[in-house]
Amino acid sequence: MQQFASRRLFNDTSLVARPVAFSRRPHCRQLLWQPAIDLQQLQLAVCNSTNNPNNSENTPISSQSTSNSSSKANAPAENSPAVLAVNGALLALWAGLMYYVFFLAPNQTPSIDSFIVQKLVGLKVDDPFHVNEVFTAVWNFMALYPLIYAAILVPGARTNKLPAWPFVCAAVFLGAYALIPYMCLWSPKQPPEQLPPTAAELEGWSKFYMRAAETPWLPLGLIAGSAYWLYYALVAGGQEWIAYIQFFDESRLAHATSLDCMLCTVLLPFWMNNDALGRRWESRAVLVPLLSLLPLVGPSVYLLLRPKTYPLQASGNSSSSSR
Repeated sequence: MQQFASRRLFNDTSLVARPVAFSRRPHCRQLLWQPAIDLQQLQLAVCNSTNNPNNSENTPISSQSTSNSSSKANAPAENSPAVLAVNGALLALWAGLMYYVFFLAPNQTPSIDSFIVQKLVGLKVDDPFHVNEVFTAVWNFMALYPLIYAAILVPGARTNKLPAWPFVCAAVFLGAYALIPYMCLWSPKQPPEQLPPTAAELEGWSKFYMRAAETPWLPLGLIAGSAYWLYYALVAGGQEWIAYIQFFDESRLAHATSLDCMLCTVLLPFWMNNDALGRRWESRAVLVPLLSLLPLVGPSVYLLLRPKTYPLQASGNSSSSSR
């Protein structure tokens, strides 16, 4: 019986024999053996893994960890020295601006500044006092810039620990002086935020503005308003520009508003490019630098051209189907 067992184990080519043992009990002397892996199945599995090198299940764990670590190495870290250096520079810039506006900016016309603010917000409509047309355009620029920043910053920070909407709401009154603190605390998120937002994320009244920013209609309104006030400033005439420069030299209001407009214009291209990267816009390398050259109108055009949750065709189809 022992010879029969050994012949069976070594003549069967489909099995790999493991050590053979016999039971010591005389009444149940039988062969105790356990077949190993089928060689044909093993060869088939090796061939499949060789023919499908892209299969993640067949990829060795070491190679997967290497690829993941390399991708993380290429992505900017949230608290990298470069990010911390930029945030520190922005914080120093913000502190310097605050000190300059409140302590160093000219303040020869405080009563006139107060009256101009009341005139521009509609409290002195009947008064015949003429507000400089160039400054009026700059004032209205600062009413449009927070809307553009809200359409760019809020979607990309909707799941961050530090939301952007409180700073954007404060920017309606304080402009870049309220946005720079958010930029000082901002760091690249890993993994990046999914852009554009899904339609399910834009439901509800609290997401009304973000939902409007993902349609063509809000960008078209911003383009119209930006083009109007930019044209209003350009055709004001030489005398208005000379008066604006004089007003800038004497007024703290003109100083703070003009610096605010300049900062919003200079900082916006970075956030446009960051938003375009999140949306994987293929034309960002060419169009974002070109649109950044035209203040206010260029960013509004970017909002119209970027990939959106509700494109023009989709919104048109949904409106026709609702009818």
